[in-house]
Amino acid sequence: MGGLLPFGSIFIEMYFVFTSFWNYKVYYVYGFMLLVFLILIIVTVCVTIVGTYFLLNAENYHWQWTSFFSAASTAVYVYLYSVYYYYVKTKMSGFFQTSFYFGYTLMFCLGLGILCGAVGYLGSNLFVRRIYRNIKCPIDGQMSDSPTRFS
Repeated sequence: MGGLLPFGSIFIEMYFVFTSFWNYKVYYVYGFMLLVFLILIIVTVCVTIVGTYFLLNAENYHWQWTSFFSAASTAVYVYLYSVYYYYVKTKMSGFFQTSFYFGYTLMFCLGLGILCGAVGYLGSNLFVRRIYRNIKCPIDGQMSDSPTRFS
């Protein structure tokens, strides 16, 4: 479910990208695509940080793969959208066109999943390091008034 919000921030742009690639329309709004890409990165980081926070709050400290797959699940939604786009918007038929379409879309989605997963993991890693850097814990269970800092 972690990829639903990042997908929601890019699905309109995905229509234009798919239309330009598969229906041979000219795409010329590269500045807007850059803006949508930056929004995707920001939303992905925020969603994985919130998910990591909930995991740590539930005392589940195995957040690494969860943050990666939560962010990478955006690619699953993009692939599901590509299936919808294929059957509703294109007029492709035949084995070769279908395999070409879904093969290239699968490679694109794998790359997008790795990109979003890496960004989500890095954002969560920075978040976890930041919150644990600010925790002060006593040595050997003894409370002391001296301000010791562990890094």
